[in-house]
Amino acid sequence: MAPEEFALPKETWREVISRRQRYIEIHAKLTNGEVREINDLITYNLDIRQFTQDVIERCEGSDLLRAFWESIQSVTVLDPTCGSGAFLFAALNILEPLYQTCLERMEAFVADLDRTGKKSRIKQFQDFRNIHNNIAGHPNTRYFILKSIILNNLFGVDIMEEAVEICKLRLFLKLVAQVDPNLVHENLGIEPLPDIDFNIRAGNTLVGYATYKEVLASAEGDWIRLQELECVQRKAEDLQQYLNMFRAVQVQTDSSDSLKDKIQLRLYLEELKSELNLQLAKEYGVGPDEVRAYEKWQKSHEPFHWFIEYYGIMTNGGFDVIIGNPPYIELREVKDYKTISYLCESCGNLYPLVLERCGVLAKENARQGYIVPVSSISTDRYEALQNHLSQFNHHFSNFDDRPSRLFYGLEHIRLTIHILGVRSKDPNVFSTRYHKWFADERDNLFHLIAYTIPSKTFMPKSFTKFGNTIEDTIAKKVQGQKKTLTRFTEKQGRSNIYYSRKVGYFLQVLNFIPKVLNSSGESRLPSEFKQLNFSNNEYATLVLGILNSSLFYWYVTVVSDCRHLNVREVQSFPINVDALRDSKHAMPIIEIASSLMRDIKANSEMKTMNYKDDVLHIQHIYPKTSKGILDKLDQHIGRYFGMSEEEIDYIINYEIKYRVG
Repeated sequence: MAPEEFALPKETWREVISRRQRYIEIHAKLTNGEVREINDLITYNLDIRQFTQDVIERCEGSDLLRAFWESIQSVTVLDPTCGSGAFLFAALNILEPLYQTCLERMEAFVADLDRTGKKSRIKQFQDFRNIHNNIAGHPNTRYFILKSIILNNLFGVDIMEEAVEICKLRLFLKLVAQVDPNLVHENLGIEPLPDIDFNIRAGNTLVGYATYKEVLASAEGDWIRLQELECVQRKAEDLQQYLNMFRAVQVQTDSSDSLKDKIQLRLYLEELKSELNLQLAKEYGVGPDEVRAYEKWQKSHEPFHWFIEYYGIMTNGGFDVIIGNPPYIELREVKDYKTISYLCESCGNLYPLVLERCGVLAKENARQGYIVPVSSISTDRYEALQNHLSQFNHHFSNFDDRPSRLFYGLEHIRLTIHILGVRSKDPNVFSTRYHKWFADERDNLFHLIAYTIPSKTFMPKSFTKFGNTIEDTIAKKVQGQKKTLTRFTEKQGRSNIYYSRKVGYFLQVLNFIPKVLNSSGESRLPSEFKQLNFSNNEYATLVLGILNSSLFYWYVTVVSDCRHLNVREVQSFPINVDALRDSKHAMPIIEIASSLMRDIKANSEMKTMNYKDDVLHIQHIYPKTSKGILDKLDQHIGRYFGMSEEEIDYIINYEIKYRVG
């Protein structure tokens, strides 16, 4: 590790130098005016919230300030599976200082004008004065800001009513915490809390009509029903007008007289929902005359019609920002309801359907951000989701769950954070490396995220997790092989090697089967090991060397889900074994691979493992103890691929502080 006076916690000299070089590069781009748009701020991992706040603080024109205020007040932020509201609270924390800075700047404009004493210009900032007069009717400025954000900006949906109630309660408590109780005043001086039942809603994000276009498509060919559904739109327009007035009252000081209006709104909304539920039930094969079946369907599916629930937002094009951490649940485990008409159903998991639905809910120029499993970019079954993501300008960052993880309390949560921009026919795609980190590195984890443009063709149905340009140059040299390993395996081949499907800090690829003995001393096959067959021992040993290399470990890291070593990663690795056999590197690789196996056997240990059904004695393999031999292997393999010494050094030291400590 590098000394503390130069380094962040657990930082190596390589990382210190890389971090400082990146600082110099970004500083130069800022100085030269090369950072011009929001995408650039994301790509260079700059603080967009702080940038916006700085612009507001320094703006000299009142028109620019008004534009910021109007934009901040009107931005709509949705969490489609909000749970108890963690992501909405994060959005609130970002918006609060922007509101605060706008108000302070308005106050400064008014104060500067008043100092001039020019009464003829007193109306110049009347809108600023009105806003501050409105604040004066609230307990304090922060209360007004939080109340405005909660009512104007935050929207959430969740299928669990309990979670929705907790989310609303947390927001209310946030407001109440800003008020000092006054024993003299009624209700301790706390004004009636705003009603956010029309912001934070209970319902099924995936079941229901998102747009009016979907409503009309459901009744295509039925002229009478189409006329009836057109009435639904007119009623929805009326509902939105009432809702706008209701929300405007909430922003005022006293909203205690709004209960009657709320009841009327709910009745009106329920009438519209009933109309659309009857139409949707038909698509599920439930007729309106099947009373019991219809009631059962309604209860189990809890349809949520975005088109009417958020009519004003959806008719304005959709939500400006959508964020979330949708549930990672296999569709076969969803027993209460079923989904229809989703392209991503082929993925077999719930979260791709949420992302697909959000593509419809988002405004054309919206930003979307999701935390989902890394499988979203690295497994064949998620091809439909990858096709969806490929429509957008896209930044994705990747995170392991060892040695530390983003979320605690869950197993196997290797994650990718997707940031989606606008749709494009030729989208820009940026990735990060596959982040591993120790617990004391966490504070700097997100500050050090660095995006790069990855190769788009390294492996089909996989977005490569590159973290810098050197990885792209290595990939291009590996791709130059033209042939892949699958060309050289044979089903009936007599020369065999074995690999474990488990992915750790090292891969286990052996020319022997590790011993596994039960309590009676009887031998059994390890469950996670798979076999590769070759026509002769020379082929088998060359491939044994390749698959043990740090180069192959790097390859698996950048293309796979980093949990399992699957057949596709093994078979698709680019290598022309015939060309390697005829090269000057063949004999050294064979000799080193054979030496590696002897060393691995010598360092293995038999350990007793207690399981529920049996006690097993297992031969444990420790490839870390043979890292020196692996380095020699990578030197020859790297030179065969035509890599530079810098590239070979990068591969040999890839993730070394996590792999060997």
